[in-house]
Amino acid sequence: MSQYFNNLLSSQDLTIAEIQTLQNLRTEIQTQLSVLSGNPRFYYAGSYSKGSMIRTRYDLDIVIYWPHTTISSLETIYSAVGNVLRRHWKFVNPKTVCWEIPFSNGFHIDVVPGRALDSTFLNANLYRSDKKSSLKTSLKTHIDKVKKSGRLPVIRLMKLWKERRQIPFHKSFLLELMTIEGCAGKNYDDFPGQLMACFGYIRDNIENYTFNDPANSNNNLLEDLNHSERKKIKTAAENAIAAESWNQLFV
Repeated sequence: MSQYFNNLLSSQDLTIAEIQTLQNLRTEIQTQLSVLSGNPRFYYAGSYSKGSMIRTRYDLDIVIYWPHTTISSLETIYSAVGNVLRRHWKFVNPKTVCWEIPFSNGFHIDVVPGRALDSTFLNANLYRSDKKSSLKTSLKTHIDKVKKSGRLPVIRLMKLWKERRQIPFHKSFLLELMTIEGCAGKNYDDFPGQLMACFGYIRDNIENYTFNDPANSNNNLLEDLNHSERKKIKTAAENAIAAESWNQLFV
């Protein structure tokens, strides 16, 4: 059984060439945005930095944080980044707290601008374009939470399940956190036990639970899932538990 899951995980590893392409894209975008004043810092974020990337579907998240001493408003920072990107890329789409550069086959790059809260650059305020307000969070905290959880293999399997069965999670981070919580107390080498625990946890909590951002308890990570989407996720988890073979989940 372990060999089945190990083979599945190996099939989801990116090639050296694919990883190099991501690194080259980050360098290209950083060079483009370096024309902006204020000495911002650039970081990898998302699944690349967490180690939770899967080959079936992945994207690249790039964070650009200005120092806390920057006097420009968050809206000004957000708009300035979008303006520069639009000079270099044919398609650039505004999203809630970032700019998306779409490519083919669903691949995209998210560029997340923000302003650090202090000199550590650990926490930052992002601009919420939908509400024209600020969002305090820490993408570094998100990365550490996942990367140091010890659950990366099962997280990658859960992300593969999400893609194969088209489960309507909007935020990968929410699925990652629910996987970590669902696996609590389970043996790290027991893939079936961890997966069943995760499906049960999602089934029992997705509809009514408040799932707080570990970097800011005021942020409910479930708020962008409507009732219908939560119901679909619960049903998918129930179906996973009742499945007769693992191929029904992952193939």
